[in-house]
Amino acid sequence: MNPAVETSEKTVVNQQPKGHPLSYKKFAAIAAAGILPIVVFMLLPYGAWADIADIPMHPLIVHGVVVLLPVAAIWILVSVWKTNVLRRSWKVLFPLTVIATLGVIAAKSSGDSLAAAVGLPNEHADAGNRLIPVAIAMSASVLLLMFFTMVRPIKVFSTSTRILASLATVVALPLTYIAGHTGAEAVWEEEYAEAQLPISDESLEFSFDEVAKRNSIDACWSVVDGVVYDMTTFIARHPAGASSITEYMCGQDATDEFQGEHGGQGEPEKWLETLRIGVVVD
Repeated sequence: MNPAVETSEKTVVNQQPKGHPLSYKKFAAIAAAGILPIVVFMLLPYGAWADIADIPMHPLIVHGVVVLLPVAAIWILVSVWKTNVLRRSWKVLFPLTVIATLGVIAAKSSGDSLAAAVGLPNEHADAGNRLIPVAIAMSASVLLLMFFTMVRPIKVFSTSTRILASLATVVALPLTYIAGHTGAEAVWEEEYAEAQLPISDESLEFSFDEVAKRNSIDACWSVVDGVVYDMTTFIARHPAGASSITEYMCGQDATDEFQGEHGGQGEPEKWLETLRIGVVVD
């Protein structure tokens, strides 16, 4: 064999992109495997994602979406400018993007079902609606990136696809945040704000004997640093469980216990202050 030809062939081999190029047939199968589930999810009847075991599915699905979609978006954004990342990881990236898209579609459907029961938070619903075409565009952009990177490299189309992918991901990230944030506001904002209000605007005076009588789960007062706190409503909310309060605080001077566990910690002290009702006097 001519050494010049052999050297030329080696050069061509060495210049091939890293990763295994996809054939048209394999790419078509991959595309179909991603597109068909999205089409099926779009066509599912109303109520398909309403509940499971009589519990609304929407919160579960949304929690998945607000994690998977940003991960996929950031991954795509990296792959746009680092094609080696795409070549090495498309087997994970494309399914992840499709799953995130399916989650967005299911979240919209389950949200409509939940709205029929508890009302429709408009801003949250609008953000969810806008996410559907964005998520689909993300999935499509990954497919196109794969095609123009590993099947038929065409520079002009490859550049256009990078721009499309970048736009889709840049839009997806804030939209996902808005959808998650507005959903949390709709569910928790009022209750969270109400829980932070003081249970009493007065500061009364109590003897320690009065405090000691409130030593049950139904009436639980406690003293910390000479201040009286009505812990009754907080027992069920205590992150470490009710027993930490019923055993060590109800009807007792719990200064040492509280300071030993939470002294100097801003949040526990903030919640304790909302329960203040007065002070201990001799």
